[in-house]
Amino acid sequence: MQTELKIPAQALFLRKFVPEDADKVFKMSIENSMRKWIPDQVYRDVTHAQEVLAFLIDQYQEDVSPATAPVVLGVCLAETGELIGHVGISPIEDEVEVGYAIEEKHQGKGYATMALRAMCDWALTEFALPHILGIVATENHASCRVLEKAGFRLLCEEIGKMHGKDCLRRKYEFHSAAQR
Repeated sequence: MQTELKIPAQALFLRKFVPEDADKVFKMSIENSMRKWIPDQVYRDVTHAQEVLAFLIDQYQEDVSPATAPVVLGVCLAETGELIGHVGISPIEDEVEVGYAIEEKHQGKGYATMALRAMCDWALTEFALPHILGIVATENHASCRVLEKAGFRLLCEEIGKMHGKDCLRRKYEFHSAAQR
């Protein structure tokens, strides 16, 4: 993975996390939407957020593979550089899936779709992936719309584990533009 990384995403850019992001990452993690949809990414305190960031930053190795380790980037506003969320790819069984979250005050502006699309386009090329999965709770209508707007195709709806619990979930798939 490149040492310096800045992936443009329309009104945003994606970048590697730095230790100084811990306070903001903690604050975003305790928002209601995170508690509801991504409870395993809610941190106890800033120290816990620092520990998670240190782990994620450790993954930024030249030989990293999202088939074996997460690759998670910060989502920032292009105009100000403000960190407003995250997007990442990580292993799931023998596949790679994408995950994302945008700070509540910035939701509903298309930022999740922009970040998701930029991350997936970059990751397919960077890691020579055949495709990327998006797996969300069926009742998370906003996240389903984000995946669909970003170009993901619905594969199925099934009962499966999400954050340690069985639920009805949708599984989507994203391919390179040439394969869509």
